[in-house]
Amino acid sequence: MLEPLGLTRAEQDLYESLLSGPPATAPDSPALSRLVELNLVTPIDTEPPRYVVLPPDTALDVLARRRERELADARRKMVELTVRFHGSTARREPADLMEVLHGEQEIVQGMTRLLLSARKEVCGWDAPPYRDDPNQVNQLELDQLKRGVTFRVVYDRRGSVDRPGRLAALIQGIADGEQARVGDVPLKLVVSDAPMAFVPFDVRATAHQTALLVHDPVMVAGLAALFELYWDRAVPLATYAGQPATDRPTPEERDLLALLMSGFTDLEMAAHLGWSERTVRTRIDGMRHRLNADTRFQAGYQAVLRGWLEHRG
Repeated sequence: MLEPLGLTRAEQDLYESLLSGPPATAPDSPALSRLVELNLVTPIDTEPPRYVVLPPDTALDVLARRRERELADARRKMVELTVRFHGSTARREPADLMEVLHGEQEIVQGMTRLLLSARKEVCGWDAPPYRDDPNQVNQLELDQLKRGVTFRVVYDRRGSVDRPGRLAALIQGIADGEQARVGDVPLKLVVSDAPMAFVPFDVRATAHQTALLVHDPVMVAGLAALFELYWDRAVPLATYAGQPATDRPTPEERDLLALLMSGFTDLEMAAHLGWSERTVRTRIDGMRHRLNADTRFQAGYQAVLRGWLEHRG
């Protein structure tokens, strides 16, 4: 059970036997030496020596964190070697400058390699189709953000942002550290500073089954420059605090916004709030006018810009 932490079966058995009682003597053995080396047990200066087990919740957690760091280092080394392989100056054939990914598994593996390859930044366009729920958190992106990697994303106005619950997910992404903008983008695109880029091959399909993983530095630089053009034209999506009290939402407006951005229909919102559908529509129209918005999407966007969705004590 503790093998993933570096213990053999014999070492675990000895550790558990010492764990079950007060400080005890134990015959000198490689297993005992290993437990002392891992700081799982410590000798007491007696004759013969006795051994006491350190608190497992602390000692084993130290081992687990060490393993996590080793695994993270191994993954980074894997990406470094992969990038070196694909970027080798000895590989100048066109086939070596671009991979064709077939099927979901290869696409997922390729995207994982790209995200892990980033040193400082990942940028891209977010557009359908989606393999998973687009409102789910990308754990790998969160891990990279924690490592200090910058993420800049332009979300497609119609195909990406204007989806039930999507705006709430974007707000959470911004809170996690992502820089987000909204605009009109032609397809999904991801570029890392490895350099490496992901481009779907079947851009009009309902689900990507073929994609390109580009390693050619010149092509990646061109795609990065294209991203910057769309980034400059896109509208920043950000929240900020410090609005005057008169600009804050009423409790009813806050509840209504939460349901609206979670994708509830008028009928569902009415049932949840105890209102009629007519009242829901009237309240939404009033909120739109207050936010100077022509559509419900614009109302949600303006609410984000004004900090209406931020928690206030």
